[in-house]
Amino acid sequence: MPSLEKIVRISTKLANRNVDRFIKFLAANPNFHNFLKKKEVQELQEVDGLNRILLIPDINIGDALNFQAFIAVLKQFYPQIELSYVYKHKAFPLVKDNPHIDKNFPLFTSSGVPSSRDLNNLRSLIRNHHFELVLNLCPFISHKELKSVPSVVISPVRFIANIIQAYSSKNLNAHISYQLDRFAHDMMKFFPGNPKYSQSTDPPFPGNYLYTNHQLYQKTQHMMKDLNIDPKAKIVFFNPDTSSFYTQIPFPFQVQLLKGILSDPNVDLVLLNAGHNFRGIEKRLKDEISFPLKRKIILIPKNLPIDMFGPLIDESEIFISGDTGPLHIAAAKKVILNSEARFKNSTAVVDIFGATSPRIYGYDSFSDKYQSAPQNSPSKSFEGVPPCKNLTCTHKLSKSCTNIRCFEGLKVEEVIHYCREYLARL
Repeated sequence: MPSLEKIVRISTKLANRNVDRFIKFLAANPNFHNFLKKKEVQELQEVDGLNRILLIPDINIGDALNFQAFIAVLKQFYPQIELSYVYKHKAFPLVKDNPHIDKNFPLFTSSGVPSSRDLNNLRSLIRNHHFELVLNLCPFISHKELKSVPSVVISPVRFIANIIQAYSSKNLNAHISYQLDRFAHDMMKFFPGNPKYSQSTDPPFPGNYLYTNHQLYQKTQHMMKDLNIDPKAKIVFFNPDTSSFYTQIPFPFQVQLLKGILSDPNVDLVLLNAGHNFRGIEKRLKDEISFPLKRKIILIPKNLPIDMFGPLIDESEIFISGDTGPLHIAAAKKVILNSEARFKNSTAVVDIFGATSPRIYGYDSFSDKYQSAPQNSPSKSFEGVPPCKNLTCTHKLSKSCTNIRCFEGLKVEEVIHYCREYLARL
């Protein structure tokens, strides 16, 4: 059976509202859900013993973080199982310290969708390690592509349908991490064997965690001294980069936002992240700023190791970004393992969304239908509302819009006002 995401992928180029309605109707159909769940139960009954499990998330860096929500639940119920995690190689520094993961396989090297090489390596990995169960939650790896492996493979169809159903309801929490947590709890109820814990109701979702070590914490403190970053200063971390034109905050909007933040007397420093996909954007932004405001800007080195983002962001009062990996690093609750040192976990997250939906990928503390970042400070989403936006826009990789309208309806003054009010309260 083709996955629901595959249907979306084929139809996204049409950007047709009828397609959008059909996908939402199918995802909300209880008969469709019951069919998918029955199929999963039948597949799980084929598992002979349960000692080794492989979990496959979506292959972007942010997904490698978000999909750990499923891991936490699985290990709670089955702590004795050897859990392996295969994900994008660039995310390894962010994932390697997770105590719930027994074996890390940072195998994926492509961006957006797995390459043929990635798929061949994945199939070899499954054959060589003799997993009894493969939980494939990647929407871009079909059941057909893993048909030749000897393991029982669960496909992502019902999980994707759950997200779309929650998103379509406009009242439910559709965030991908929250839905992973709920999906894991639901699946544990009919997993083989007897779970360690038996619960009649699902516990609250605690949010995502980012595990680090004391050496990294110390390394970040030294790096801050090298960059002349005063930890007592009021710091705003501004990330201008994303992976797509459809998620990148428009440059004129960023210029106005940056000027508004810098002109706030409550702001001492703005850490301006380097562009990796839109190279040089941080320098272009700085060139638009006049003295003396420009002196408040510190450019983050482009070669900053990705695992240092978490500790550095934790020193900031506000983190501002579009939909991209660093957003999920900022939102995650940060934990230093085997150390008396503690992170503040009090960064206010501000995310600005275009093509994708903040209800699925963003963070907002002011509405029950959004997921709040597990920080000791509020999170807030701002979203473009162009008339052409629909569910198919979520799959931004297949878009080829000649006129990008994803951020229409956004008012930069509202973002500046929110940030200034928050900093004034501090």
